[in-house]
Amino acid sequence: MINKILLLCIFISCLFLTSKLDVLIKANKYKKRSIYIQKTKESFLKQFISKFNFIKTKESFLSKQGNPFKLNSFKYYIFKICLATIMFFGGLVNYNSIFYALFFASIGYFIIDIFILIMKKKRDTEICNDILNVTDSINLQLSAHMLMKDVLKKQHENCKNKDFKKAMIIFSARYELSELNINAAIDDLENKFDILELKMFCNALKEYNKMGSINEILENLSETLKEKKVEILRANTKEKVLYITFGVIVALTNIIFLTMYPLFVSVGNGFNNIFK
Repeated sequence: MINKILLLCIFISCLFLTSKLDVLIKANKYKKRSIYIQKTKESFLKQFISKFNFIKTKESFLSKQGNPFKLNSFKYYIFKICLATIMFFGGLVNYNSIFYALFFASIGYFIIDIFILIMKKKRDTEICNDILNVTDSINLQLSAHMLMKDVLKKQHENCKNKDFKKAMIIFSARYELSELNINAAIDDLENKFDILELKMFCNALKEYNKMGSINEILENLSETLKEKKVEILRANTKEKVLYITFGVIVALTNIIFLTMYPLFVSVGNGFNNIFK
């Protein structure tokens, strides 16, 4: 009798635990399904838009520029459209003219591109300077017969641009984790940026497995980068001289007008008195 009662208790306990487990499993499935549906609804529009080729092209461009203003392709086009719409209605209300409205809408649509190009120019210059420092450092350490994996470990310390510094850390780690396959690591580094000097740097490093010694190649690359740096400095100097010259011309023009205006007024009053 006692055995039967124990078996009945065990059966009831198993039935209770089974029902509880079934409820937990169903609740977990429902929770995951709800999260999936929510994520699907949120990302459906992005996935639909990202199918277009120009969206993918812009996404790749923004990614290689470090996603300026934290923009992806979706936010980029939404921002442009919103800004153009605001500028359009602003021009229409203030000037009551379709021509001015379209003019301001065009400015609003392309102004973000102007800022991105300005930031791209500054960022590319910073990365080129970092590549020059890294190239000289690698060349010096390889000349001291150090191993490439040891040389690459500390190269991020020669970088000032945060995006390139992060890329160099990943590049060094991937080089070691890929069993010293430098080509795979280089391809990953090259695809993160759209800079000619970086492609030259990557092509120089690719010769390491083929030739073993790339000091001469790195020296030639360093000379090229130095010439590029000098050209950039000259261009920046010319721009500054142009701005200073323009400012001086404006200042002199104002001084001349302020000085000559009373004289013109006096002469004008004199002629009026004469011909009265």
